[in-house]
Amino acid sequence: MLPRADIVLPCYQPPANWWSALLSFHSYISSHYTIHYIVVNDGGDTKLVQKAITELTAQGLSIELHSYSKNRGKGHALRTGVALSKAPVTLYTDIDFPFTNESTKAVLDQVVTEQADVVAGFRNQSYYAGTISPFRRLLSKTFRGFLTNVLKLPMADTQCGLKAFNDNGRKRFLATTIDRYLFDFEFIYSACRDKHCLLLTTEVTLKPDIVFRKMKLKILLQESFNLVRVLIRN
Repeated sequence: MLPRADIVLPCYQPPANWWSALLSFHSYISSHYTIHYIVVNDGGDTKLVQKAITELTAQGLSIELHSYSKNRGKGHALRTGVALSKAPVTLYTDIDFPFTNESTKAVLDQVVTEQADVVAGFRNQSYYAGTISPFRRLLSKTFRGFLTNVLKLPMADTQCGLKAFNDNGRKRFLATTIDRYLFDFEFIYSACRDKHCLLLTTEVTLKPDIVFRKMKLKILLQESFNLVRVLIRN
């Protein structure tokens, strides 16, 4: 019997062909895992997403959709989906599956075979070459330095959007409170400080055609506040 896993996919304004990436991934992973997909529509157009879900269900995929009217942020959407997960392993990634199929499977494998509570993908610095602005590269480099040199975390990349966990890790994730970008940091920082939580990392690879969205200054300032709040609370 194949191991079971739930994959949580948050979305707000997904690309028009997002379902094709899901089908491609499912074709690859279905010989290794029994997968159930949980799509959380974070205040976007429900009709468009529902149409794709109906078509995917007709093609035999196990998939469900949960929607709410107000955009709350990726962290909130993921907590909504993770709370619904019932499989022994839960993974989350973006709805357009930006990482290679092999990378996603590698993250799942480490939870199953090495009994890790949390497995976090990490990206080599070359990951950003040609995909983001010089300012955002500088911001990423500075944040990575802060994580390893100031906070002394065992990993430099908390923000990679590919993570998986067992039930212990799931409880840790559901305890996060940040709704937007730094929910990943809050999750990993909390896991690193828990001596009963086994955290492992694996290097992952981005697909060549993925383009990052721009981050507004207002959001950067808000996330700076969230960072301070997490550090004070922990």
